[in-house]
Amino acid sequence: MSSSEWNIAKSNRTCHLCQVRFRPSESYFSLLVPGESTKLQRLDYCPACFETHHPAHAYSFWRTAVPVEGEEAPPKPVLDVESVLDFFRRLAGDTDGQKVAFRYVLALMLTRKRVFKLDGGTRAADGADVLVFAERKGGERHEVRQPDLDEREVAAVSEELGRLLGLNPPKPPAANPEQPAEEDAEVASEVASAPAD
Repeated sequence: MSSSEWNIAKSNRTCHLCQVRFRPSESYFSLLVPGESTKLQRLDYCPACFETHHPAHAYSFWRTAVPVEGEEAPPKPVLDVESVLDFFRRLAGDTDGQKVAFRYVLALMLTRKRVFKLDGGTRAADGADVLVFAERKGGERHEVRQPDLDEREVAAVSEELGRLLGLNPPKPPAANPEQPAEEDAEVASEVASAPAD
């Protein structure tokens, strides 16, 4: 899978609707929406346009701000875990390579944030490895296909999502779907206990 399949355009710092250019330190909203050929597209909105005209079919959105020249690092987007979980759920069942990769890394992020725990693994009918994650609150289980990516590609997907969502994604667990439950618990504990920031 080519890295271009999961790269999403950076903000052009202009409102998608009214075309007003954002000024330094001004806040705005970024949304991920379905784009051409099933890929995800990023759209930016000023607060006024976001309140009145933002697309209802967005996978996820977050608030961020234009950095001020000379600042060491731009401010992190304001995004809560519920938004990440909602994004993860909206990607369920999608077979597009980009979305499968994003959903896998989002599951790892939610494990690191202690929202999920790794709860075993299985194989899909087509032979693909599937990890099973359980929500710590309520116990809802989610099957997550492991994308056919090498470590470098998973790191690139993680970096892309981390850049977009303002999170520091973890490295993927070395999970084998056929390993014993005790080993699954150890992997889950290791991922979940990693520092969140």
